[in-house]
Amino acid sequence: MTQGPRHIEPVRHLMTTTRSLALILACVFAFTQPGHAQCVDMVATLDDGQLMQSRIALIDRATPAEQIRILAYIFEIDQTGGLLLRHLVEAARRGVPVKLLIDGIGPEPHFAFEDEFIVALHEVAPGIELRIFHPRSDVVELSHRMHDKLFLVGDTAVIGSTSIWDASFRNWLSERDLMVSGDAGKDASSLHAMYEHFALFWNSPQVVRPEPEKFLQVASPYRVSQGHATLDPVRIHYWREWLLAPLDSAARATDLAATDTPTASDTPDDPAWIPIACERLRYVHDWPDKRSPGTLQDMLQAFDSAQHEILIINPYLILVPELREALERKQREGVHVILVSASLSSLTQEFPAVGRAYANDLPGLVNAGIEVREYADRENRMMHAKLVVIDGHRYYLGSFNFDSLSARLNTENGLWIDIPEDGLDPLQDSVAYFLRNSSSVSDANGRLLADPDVRCRAAGCGGAWRWVTMLIRGFL
Repeated sequence: MTQGPRHIEPVRHLMTTTRSLALILACVFAFTQPGHAQCVDMVATLDDGQLMQSRIALIDRATPAEQIRILAYIFEIDQTGGLLLRHLVEAARRGVPVKLLIDGIGPEPHFAFEDEFIVALHEVAPGIELRIFHPRSDVVELSHRMHDKLFLVGDTAVIGSTSIWDASFRNWLSERDLMVSGDAGKDASSLHAMYEHFALFWNSPQVVRPEPEKFLQVASPYRVSQGHATLDPVRIHYWREWLLAPLDSAARATDLAATDTPTASDTPDDPAWIPIACERLRYVHDWPDKRSPGTLQDMLQAFDSAQHEILIINPYLILVPELREALERKQREGVHVILVSASLSSLTQEFPAVGRAYANDLPGLVNAGIEVREYADRENRMMHAKLVVIDGHRYYLGSFNFDSLSARLNTENGLWIDIPEDGLDPLQDSVAYFLRNSSSVSDANGRLLADPDVRCRAAGCGGAWRWVTMLIRGFL
């Protein structure tokens, strides 16, 4: 059995010590509440410098009595996904049960992993159960995706905007996640709702299980197993050796240093836990078949209750009519509506039609009196965090994008947090960071600082992209 990495040990011990202190604080907190609240979860914000080490520390400290459960929109076998997967293999080989449910397409129109990899994974770590959500082989059928992000290890979860690939972990995107710890055995705990969410998807008709055991006796290259696809034993051997290769401390330290860029505000290894009464936490998610009511209806209800301010921090502000009408109505009612988007250049670099759609909507949003801001940092990263703040004390953090895909097609998840007056706030620094690193697209008189068409031509979303975007939006 492979030993755990030495450089992770201080991280693991530090996290354990911090959680123990937070548990004491949580107990004191519970007894200060009216009626002695019996359920308290602990919440900590994870910024870009904490995404990798926090997950690895959770995996490496997991025991056979605990469970690892992961919902992933993207799980690429690049440097990030490869490192996390090999830690999962080590956990499974020491007896920790692991279940991994991945959206069946990934960023390209194919299964998340090749068949040879699935066979090798089954051979070296049969304790890892792999299932695929709604697999498709036709690009035309990309409409229904599992966009949820959920990383459960024992009594702790990580949720937020982060997918398992280099773009999220190697400082190309600016993300924001939450780590939540609680008692999954208590119905009132958000951890209980998260485990129920995972089970709902894991057992849903939209999920299929690969059958690697049918290929384990492949004896020669390009032999066709009866009734099944052709597999290459050379590839199976390659993946088997790759999965079993030792992760020595020096190599792991190099990988972690490359994947994490610590911020000045926090120590990456030491998330700051804050106890919050379970009744102030509400975990939300869609059904696997995206039935109504879902996350869109939940967001609309939250907007309806706003009295003073709605702040949305989201990379994709391509609003469906219901969302746009709700925000414009609240603005007319005197509620200050602020939208912080990824920059037009970032959106266009990802996909020109997305940049064009955002540019098309800008004049109408600004004319409605809505304050629109665009994020830009010194590292030239695209903002990918997904936050909502209602009246300064009710927060949402999760996977929901403000576009038609999240509203109509993709399944989403997230956590609402209601911070009591004078209570500790785990997300105020994150909100301040994104506001500080964004600038308004309009002047003090509410006029756009630059023509969106001119900006689009400069960014690369001009010309024919106007008509292509109209066709795509009509299709969605």
